[in-house]
Amino acid sequence: MALIDRNDLVEIYGQEACTYCKRAVEVCETYKVPYQYYTVREDITLDEFKEMFPHARTVPQIKLNGTWIGGFKELEAEFRL
Repeated sequence: MALIDRNDLVEIYGQEACTYCKRAVEVCETYKVPYQYYTVREDITLDEFKEMFPHARTVPQIKLNGTWIGGFKELEAEFRL
């Protein structure tokens, strides 16, 4: 059973050529969980990204209901995949 449901909001910060970013979107769409996707350097600046996720070295970086949970692997864990 998933820990995330349709009342949650997933925020995905990624880039177009990122496979894990696309997979994060696919998981949200498959389970019909609302999400917002932000493309780094288009929707937010690199400086804004670094300020939000100071220790991040990769994308995607993902928030669940406004709280940072990590990357794609952590999102998978929230869905218990």
